[in-house]
Amino acid sequence: MLVQKGKSVYQYKSIREEDGGIKTLYEGKLSPQQIQEHHKRKEEQALRKQHQQEIASLRGALDEVRAVNDLLIRAGLLVNNNYLRRSEIRRIKNG
Repeated sequence: MLVQKGKSVYQYKSIREEDGGIKTLYEGKLSPQQIQEHHKRKEEQALRKQHQQEIASLRGALDEVRAVNDLLIRAGLLVNNNYLRRSEIRRIKNG
């Protein structure tokens, strides 16, 4: 965590204690280069998180498309008096 006081920027680190409380430790004053690196890392983390959310959304859409595709295949087979059982196309017996 970065804290800016005036023109200086200080870095702190939060840790959870055994009793469940949160303790903040001072890690030192940051140089302009360290501040820039910190912001760059934060941007990269945000981009990575956004990409993961997009991928999760696309996987959900893909699952929906697969379900509709399976339904269309089964409907097409039924129109031609066939059905799918254990990955095998079988003919419907008349009678």
